[in-house]
Amino acid sequence: MAKEIKKNEFRKNNSKEGQGHPAHIFAQKGKKFYYIGVTHADITDEIDNIPLEKNPEPGNTTQAYIKPNPEEAHRSSFGAKLKGWFFSDKDKKKVEAVKKKGKK
Repeated sequence: MAKEIKKNEFRKNNSKEGQGHPAHIFAQKGKKFYYIGVTHADITDEIDNIPLEKNPEPGNTTQAYIKPNPEEAHRSSFGAKLKGWFFSDKDKKKVEAVKKKGKK
């Protein structure tokens, strides 16, 4: 069984599902990345997204959301690391809550 490696980075998810949206990658196991999708949509596939206090993209003040459930995809689906992206301290709590959901 591959060991889980903790990560904390943003990359564009270029998979069919990701459609180039940014994703916060929080773990890697083998060739899979575990991530939380970041979006401008308040609802994705009829599921309410979680509003962020601050958009993690540098210089972007548009309302951003994270998806309420962690997802996984092959690491080849992702682009290069995005520089300067981060969650605000208030948003980190929301992110941690979503990560915990994935660890059932």
